[in-house]
Amino acid sequence: MSKEYGKTLLWLNELNQNKIKPGLERIKKLMNLAGNPQNKLRIIAVGGTNAKGSTCFNLNHTLMQTKRKIGCFTSPHIHSVRERIKIGNNMMSKKEFATYLLKIKMLSEQNNLRITYFEALTALAYIYFSSKNVDYAIMEIGLGGEWDAVNVADAEIAILTTLGLDHVDYLGDSLEKIAATKAKIVRKNATVITGWDEKYHKYIPESKKIIKGLKIADWIKACTNVLEFSVEPIIMNIPGRQEKHLNFTIDTAHNEQAIEHILSIDDNYKEVILGMLVDKDIEAFIAKLPADCTVSACNLNSERSASSDYIYEVCNQLNVKCRKFISVKDAISSSTGEKTLITGSFYTVSEAREYFKLEGYSEL
Repeated sequence: MSKEYGKTLLWLNELNQNKIKPGLERIKKLMNLAGNPQNKLRIIAVGGTNAKGSTCFNLNHTLMQTKRKIGCFTSPHIHSVRERIKIGNNMMSKKEFATYLLKIKMLSEQNNLRITYFEALTALAYIYFSSKNVDYAIMEIGLGGEWDAVNVADAEIAILTTLGLDHVDYLGDSLEKIAATKAKIVRKNATVITGWDEKYHKYIPESKKIIKGLKIADWIKACTNVLEFSVEPIIMNIPGRQEKHLNFTIDTAHNEQAIEHILSIDDNYKEVILGMLVDKDIEAFIAKLPADCTVSACNLNSERSASSDYIYEVCNQLNVKCRKFISVKDAISSSTGEKTLITGSFYTVSEAREYFKLEGYSEL
């Protein structure tokens, strides 16, 4: 790891990626100081509750068929923060990452802007994509929509994937409130592509057009049609999503809707290695697991981790068999060889992929 890259990572991590501070005031000031590069981009914003990352990943690969230069910003990352900002298949180099981020650090410090981790990376993506003259920038919304840093820009296409209860402390405790917040990424001149039930379309602001689709391939096909590209959707295997290794399936899922989707593909798991963040509805999540499975509850390497003790207590309340482990790696080491799902958080997936040394697990 280069010295400059290491320095920028230290500064970035000091911004505390686990602190959520809704609002566009800081990012607006920062982008204005940077010359508002987001206004020079053709943006496809991807919001919703689940399937955002998979939609971005597959849309990126689909649009790459047109030979255009495609920028893609996603979050969170599994192993390297540079996974979040790609042009085509390529992550930013460590040198570019350090160079651009140091400029953002200088701008924020000189103007006393107390930006967040996510705001720094969002600004980095917009500045980098603009400097590289990408033809389209696919931008995943991090949290909600209305007050998310990505929403500092006007998207010409807004994809609203699914709708479910998540981040209720910030977004509201009903689907109606969450829909109203998430839909605020829509502008008057935007085309909306969505998997939402039609009863929630009334929460979508006035737009050019609303196109309904049921799944990722539908949303991508609708997007290519709007852009008038004659390419078919590419649906690829994605690291950390339905990833198979030995007797394990590794897949991120952080809420009830996501685990339902995973188990709709295959619910024949005897063991579920589970690490979750404390701000998730863990009881609702565990209630969806196969009735005869054994949960291996794990602590995660995050200050937001739910303790294995807490997961164990929830399992007991729901009459779900459970064992406790200090870490994901310990749980994997103790696996009996049964068909096993590893899930619950990006942190869970990251630790599992590192343990198995799967492709991309290291920055080196």
